[in-house]
Amino acid sequence: MRCEESGSNVSIAASISVIIPSYNSASVLTAAIESVASQSYSVDEIIVVDDGSVDDTRKVCGRSDKRVRYVRQANAGASTARNTGAANARGQWLAFLDADDVWLPDKLECQLSALSQHPEAAFCITRAEVWSPGRQCYEGMGWDGSLDPVEMVRNLLVRNIFTGLCSSLLIRRDAFEAVGGFAAGKACEDRRIAIELLQRYQGVIVDLPLVRQQSGPAHWTDPQRHRAEMLLLINDYDQHYKMLDLSGRLHRKTLARVDERTGMHYLENGDVKAAARYLRSAVWHWPWIKNPWRFLINASLGRLRVAEAPP
Repeated sequence: MRCEESGSNVSIAASISVIIPSYNSASVLTAAIESVASQSYSVDEIIVVDDGSVDDTRKVCGRSDKRVRYVRQANAGASTARNTGAANARGQWLAFLDADDVWLPDKLECQLSALSQHPEAAFCITRAEVWSPGRQCYEGMGWDGSLDPVEMVRNLLVRNIFTGLCSSLLIRRDAFEAVGGFAAGKACEDRRIAIELLQRYQGVIVDLPLVRQQSGPAHWTDPQRHRAEMLLLINDYDQHYKMLDLSGRLHRKTLARVDERTGMHYLENGDVKAAARYLRSAVWHWPWIKNPWRFLINASLGRLRVAEAPP
């Protein structure tokens, strides 16, 4: 279900544990913690899981809000850190926030209000504001398509339709545990947990940008590593592709999306030759995809400027 507006009509008393995974993110962690501490709906605890950092993460936690609990683990990735935080949490509801993102002040209040109106829902997500380097401003992003769970899963197999989910998700503890938490050791963790949740539970989408997301220490910089993780997701959900589309079109469209993202990552890194190789492959898999054609046309006309590459 989608809620376009959410006032302050919170009729459920929810104990909330907020979990922030942090890997060498001390430079941005304070802002994340403060955005939780200043919520209009007060949380019970803020668990910062230090994922083997070698920076001042512990010190930042020590001088932050008194509700902050510091937990350290050997470096194992953000998904494992989120699961560690959940295992140490005391709240009935779990909320997650990446260390390089922040919440708007009424984020939790809006979500709880939406959940009050839909008590059958086990989780709630919101839209996000994403920083655009090219336009030098924040842009609202979120899912505007069908709310049919099958259609949302179909789209999730192709791309991430829930921007900022790892920083917007508010979920009942029992539902989180039932789906096995985040996929430890694997990327595309937001898409994976969304697929699992949509197949088992009802949820609510608050149609407001209540998370502010920007590039930081936790974001991808290695195109080949990101590509390998996206291909692993395709392999792991092979039966879903076959069940949802026997024609193979959905699988080809997904491969095109992987090549597109890989190509755009290379373009953002200034490697035009590698970008061209993957973007041509994307067009071969799915001729209706847009960004590769834009690149190829601009390149053929000599108008390509890497600084203007779309995200």
